[in-house]
Amino acid sequence: QYIHSIRYIAVQIVPYTPTKVLWFNDNTLTKCLLKNIEKYYGVYGLGMIEQGFRVKYINERTKIAIIRCQHGGQRFVSSILPLITLIGDVRAKFRTLYIGATIIQCNKFIIKHQKKFLDREMGQLTSAKERQDLFKRVMEFDMDR
Repeated sequence: QYIHSIRYIAVQIVPYTPTKVLWFNDNTLTKCLLKNIEKYYGVYGLGMIEQGFRVKYINERTKIAIIRCQHGGQRFVSSILPLITLIGDVRAKFRTLYIGATIIQCNKFIIKHQKKFLDREMGQLTSAKERQDLFKRVMEFDMDR
């Protein structure tokens, strides 16, 4: 029995026009990544990444996403990220934050990163309800994708 090793790539999506919330989902991100892998690497690149490829997590508020792919296809995914300038209809770029072998290590990194984001954003909010809502939206992890 052959075991495929998986890599998780944590990325930050940086829109060219500053915005508080991204208005696209994991499906839009998946289509964008697959289209660009095919554009730069052809069907060979798609074949290398299609098994196990998935956008596992996206937070529209902090603009963080986790991309899962097999170890062999990780270089195809990570090498096209800097070349992408359009995600759906949003002009944006990717900033690779972390590449790890387990989702747990990736989550630990993202929690640290999002706590820093919260520290910056909380100072700009006045009411306790706004702070509580922001905390809930930023720190929620929906990994059921």
